[in-house]
Amino acid sequence: MFRQLANRLLQPVGLELVRRHPQVIPDPLPDDALYTGPEDFNRLYRPWRDPALDRWLTPAVLGHTMLSRQKLYTLMQCVRLTRGVEGDLFEAGTGSGGAARLMLDVSRELGLHRKGWFLDTFAGYQKVDATVDGTHVAIDQCRLAPRDQVVELLRDPAAEVHVIAGLIPATLNEVHADTLAFAHIDVNLHEPTATATAFCLERLAPGGVMVFDDYNWPACYAARQAIDAACRQFGQEVISLPESTQALLFKR
Repeated sequence: MFRQLANRLLQPVGLELVRRHPQVIPDPLPDDALYTGPEDFNRLYRPWRDPALDRWLTPAVLGHTMLSRQKLYTLMQCVRLTRGVEGDLFEAGTGSGGAARLMLDVSRELGLHRKGWFLDTFAGYQKVDATVDGTHVAIDQCRLAPRDQVVELLRDPAAEVHVIAGLIPATLNEVHADTLAFAHIDVNLHEPTATATAFCLERLAPGGVMVFDDYNWPACYAARQAIDAACRQFGQEVISLPESTQALLFKR
């Protein structure tokens, strides 16, 4: 609530208050030189600051996610690109449910009554492989809202919603979707990212879209490796968006 009130005051002067993670950089980072640059992003067009988007970036969305308005804008626009694509919605790393709520709202705007499959432990990281994910990641980090609160947030008379708790990859067996139109991957760790990405690429319809969160954060290097490997396996290309830290994939 405080963040929403603060942003109403800051928005007229072009500022935004967002939650930030400590910038922990794994050591070693094999391609460290690719994580630096001279870019100055101070004077760029930022449509996500438009108050007209408040009809989508509602308190139900903003109050239940760690994603910034910029990331949510990317997510919203990518869901819109799937108009005309058959399939369900999928999210690995649902957290408190704000991004999933936005995915459902935009799908309803498009007149689509899609099933939604939303996965998380709802208890933070419960399995970490330090040899792959790094020693900077610990059990119980990223603990957000409990499952019952997320279920309540995502109740939707226009959609069949499944909120699945537990560790990926085991919980992927509970996702009974033959075809996906849109997927959002935000689990940060190597194993769940690798298996969730492969699961989605096997089912993503032509013209379907995937958004990967935190693809460009050094702290999530292991997840980026997993995404890149899965996409090579399926012959797909990833588009990196460094300023938002996200990446996109359009199924060919």
